[in-house]
Amino acid sequence: MRRPSRAILTFAAVAAFAVSGTATATATTETAAQATSMAAHFGTVPASSTVSAIGDIYPAKWRNVPQDSVVDDWNMYNRECVSWAAFNIARHGESANNYGDAKYWDDNARNNGYRVDNNPTEGSIAQTDNGTYGHVAIVDSVHGGTVTVEDYNWAGDGHYLVHDVSASSFRYIHFYN
Repeated sequence: MRRPSRAILTFAAVAAFAVSGTATATATTETAAQATSMAAHFGTVPASSTVSAIGDIYPAKWRNVPQDSVVDDWNMYNRECVSWAAFNIARHGESANNYGDAKYWDDNARNNGYRVDNNPTEGSIAQTDNGTYGHVAIVDSVHGGTVTVEDYNWAGDGHYLVHDVSASSFRYIHFYN
């Protein structure tokens, strides 16, 4: 059986949204991004539990449609790590508007006067240049050499995840802390 194309899925999601106010069209397709996902690159799995996790509060208008089918308020594609991070930064009154791929975030933040260092703190943005596009996540908590982060698209599938990563694998952008 052939998998539906992204265009067909996008059309179905838009149509579902127009009729019901929520999109329900979904499909699982394997992409090149999954083969080179950050999870594969770093070899991590979801954290067993967290106490102070933000939770998946990403707006339904971006969460409930196919990944990369719409552009968010910060000019980034939906259900990507950068969209999730920009959304959370905006909740705190700061902006990562037009920061582009995650691999550019540290430079863009530094150029805009934000502190970038190797010291994770709760609420800071964990950032790496690794992979094709890099990756950003929100630091939920710090446990010595490990940080618990929340992000989208870690596994290349456009989904939300809470997981632990090595603190030394990332640099940290302090937008509001």
